[in-house]
Amino acid sequence: MTAVEADKRENPLSPSTVAIIHARGGSKRLPRKNMQLLAGRPLLCYPIELCRRCGFVDRIIVSTDDDEIMAAARDHGAETPFRRPADISEDVPSERVTEHALRFLREERGLPDYAITLTPATPFTRDQDLVAAFGLLRAHPDWDGVTAVRATTEHPEWILRKDKTTGCMETLFGNPLNGKYNVSQNLGQFYYPTGAFWINRVPNFLAHPALYGNRWGAIEIESETMVDIDTSEQLALAERMAAELWK
Repeated sequence: MTAVEADKRENPLSPSTVAIIHARGGSKRLPRKNMQLLAGRPLLCYPIELCRRCGFVDRIIVSTDDDEIMAAARDHGAETPFRRPADISEDVPSERVTEHALRFLREERGLPDYAITLTPATPFTRDQDLVAAFGLLRAHPDWDGVTAVRATTEHPEWILRKDKTTGCMETLFGNPLNGKYNVSQNLGQFYYPTGAFWINRVPNFLAHPALYGNRWGAIEIESETMVDIDTSEQLALAERMAAELWK
């Protein structure tokens, strides 16, 4: 039993948490992406199983507009209490999908304290990372949310752009590429959002719907467990990763 599970058992007033998995039917770059198989199982099942293992998620809801995905979601232990409307089943900001689900829940039986937004595109997300992120958010009551990031391997001080008029190259930040800027050890560490998950305080989110919010934190995840599947090539990479990680 995790510490979070123990807290829920001992304290009936411990916070409630809902997971909202975005899984529309009309993926464009990889058709039927959410039902594509990885290690013999649809991608959809991985975030569902992740949330079931974590111990602090009270409800797992799949937001979809697709009958096959709805059936698969229920088969793997998630709920599909509504059909996602057509106007948010295209390429829209993710916060609109999460907002729709939360407003449905408010009318249905009341709002949870926390909402986790996930997609099936990051099947290697680890239980301990989600648990750590939840603990980090609870430890910082002034934050709106927590997400997952990875350390960048390239230095933004070395990223170049070309002047459209002169054709000359310049750095993104306007810094020179000499002196201290030419020594990688002098440069800071930067991070990039992974899209693995977002955890938000629901009242803060509904007041200003945004997955990142005004004040937010992040946990760093290991790059070897990170893949964001949007193409057939990335799915093939994930298959090779699964053969190594799950052997």
